[in-house]
Formats: sequence, C-alpha cells, structure tokens
Amino acid sequence: MSGPRPLAGCHPESGLLLGAAPAQTSGVTDTTTRPATTPTTWQHASALRSVVELLLGLSFCATVAFGGYAAATGHMQVLAQVAAIVFVTTLVIVLVSWFRAVEASEH
Repeated sequence: MSGPRPLAGCHPESGLLLGAAPAQTSGVTDTTTRPATTPTTWQHASALRSVVELLLGLSFCATVAFGGYAAATGHMQVLAQVAAIVFVTTLVIVLVSWFRAVEASEH
C-alpha cells in the first residue's frame, strides 16, 4: 500500500504548486500585515505630576547621600532630616495620586 498521493499540479514532496515561484524572502519576516510589536498606550501625566515624581527620586537620592555622609562623619544631619521629610512628603503625594488614578479608572 502506498502513502497519500499529492494533489494534481503539486510537487510530490513539498506540496507547492508546480507553476508557482517561491517567495524570495530569505528569512525576512513580513511585517506588512502585522506590527512587529504590540502598540503601547501611555497615560500622559501632567507636568505637575512629572515634577513631583522627579522630586521624589531626587529627594530619595539626597536622603541616602546626606544620611550616609551624616552617619559616617557626624555632619549634615539637618540636611539629611530635611531631605527625608521632603522624600516622605512627596512619597505620600505620589501614592495618593496613583491610588486616585487607579480608583478613577475602575469607575
């Protein structure tokens, strides 16, 4: 008993049409019908929110730097405390803003 017979007009091993020329892509992916990556949607933040988040990062760096220097030398303790207060304040503001945005998006 022989195996399945190829369709009429098709190559017996590949199954391609005999008259059809193969596409010359040499491994290139066709991106004309689909995007290479899925599109990302960004929520645009206001300028004030961006400034507060930047201040959060900068105050964290200042807190760590001044705190480390104050611990090592015993100087600049006031600057470390002020930077820590600014950091905690901006952290609370950013967290409240994020939670409000999540709550608003759920409704």
